[in-house]
Amino acid sequence: MTTEEEFRVCPHDVLPGKKMVEYRRRGKFVAGIYPHQDGIRIVSKFITGVSQDRSYPQDVVIKLEVH
Repeated sequence: MTTEEEFRVCPHDVLPGKKMVEYRRRGKFVAGIYPHQDGIRIVSKFITGVSQDRSYPQDVVIKLEVH
């Protein structure tokens, strides 16, 4: 990860008492990660694709295309 990328923990605007993680690139909000009733939710207008690795433990790679 370059110095142009960062993660921030901050209060969630819509869910009182909950925290979220913001992913920022060059100071711009790119994605948010926060609790969801079934697990976690990742939101971004930059999602271009999702791939799943069948490794253990399972993981998911979400591609974010920011221009």
